[in-house]
Amino acid sequence: MSKLPISVCIIAKNEQKNIDRCLSSLAPYGFEIIIVDTGSTDQTKEIAAKYTDCIFNFTWIDDFSAARNYSLQMASNNWILMIDCDEWIESIDIEEIKYFQKHYPHDVGSVRRQNITNTPDAPQLYTDTTERLFSKKYFHYEGIIHEQLRPKHKNAFETLLLNTTIGHTGYFLGQNEKIEKAKRNLQLLFKQMLDEPNNPYIYFQIGKTYISLGDSLKTCLFYEKALSFDLDPQLVYVNVMIIDYGCTLLELGQKEKALSLRNVYDSFSSSADFVYTMGMIYLENNLYEEALDEFQKALTFDSCRTYGVTSFLSYYQIGKILLLADESEMAIKYFKLCQDYSPALKELEALGIL
Repeated sequence: MSKLPISVCIIAKNEQKNIDRCLSSLAPYGFEIIIVDTGSTDQTKEIAAKYTDCIFNFTWIDDFSAARNYSLQMASNNWILMIDCDEWIESIDIEEIKYFQKHYPHDVGSVRRQNITNTPDAPQLYTDTTERLFSKKYFHYEGIIHEQLRPKHKNAFETLLLNTTIGHTGYFLGQNEKIEKAKRNLQLLFKQMLDEPNNPYIYFQIGKTYISLGDSLKTCLFYEKALSFDLDPQLVYVNVMIIDYGCTLLELGQKEKALSLRNVYDSFSSSADFVYTMGMIYLENNLYEEALDEFQKALTFDSCRTYGVTSFLSYYQIGKILLLADESEMAIKYFKLCQDYSPALKELEALGIL
């Protein structure tokens, strides 16, 4: 394959368990690979050297944007594909990328990301999109943590979804790893909050970090602070936050308060995950007909963020509601549609089907 005028930029520190998978997935495409190492003490750089000679050291200054922007400086190409060590290419449409470079030089390409996370029961998968392809002539990073791509000259731009998918295991962490990562992130986030007290995105990220620590009260506190701003419901993070907020209220037993999300239903009802969350809110408030409508609506979507929302999770909740209505035969049909989803199998066993 001929070499593409694209530099893949990666910042790394002690990623020996991930970096070979990442770089081997890039190798077939002829990209320039830029590694910026922020202080590895393991074999990260030695493994990277099997794939690229472009390995640079960067003294860590508690600023992710600084490290990312340094990687842009080291790239010999204007076009950048940003990826992390705990990610890898699952599929990529090279011809589409060439077309994007030619026809959308001032815009940003986003990709689908399949996130593997660990829960007390089993690994789970959810999908999001993330901005990754851009020209460094027009864009750079801002923010010391959870950095965001920003236009250099404040010009308007579009983000277009590409037919490219990456995998990601960065959220698949042990409990101690989660706690240490959250503590590090909070330290930087609070620092950024003092510098940018009117930035709702920072409050969102603080709240999301407290989710990983299992602190629902603080999650709600910072989410409510972020939601006090005039937010654009089309922004991805706003959509994620409103869904997480509803779920967190339910975790806190504040089911009546969660019903207030009905007031913003029209702004977020294009999201399968929001519709499913509203179903759970109605269910917790014993509004069974409303809940049933939401779960059935969730099944009509083609895609979702949380794996199962458009299939077995909604089937399962419909089955539970049908059981409450003494519609056992119909409930069994829905539980069977869940296939190997363990809670549904337990229901079928209890009903004497298995």
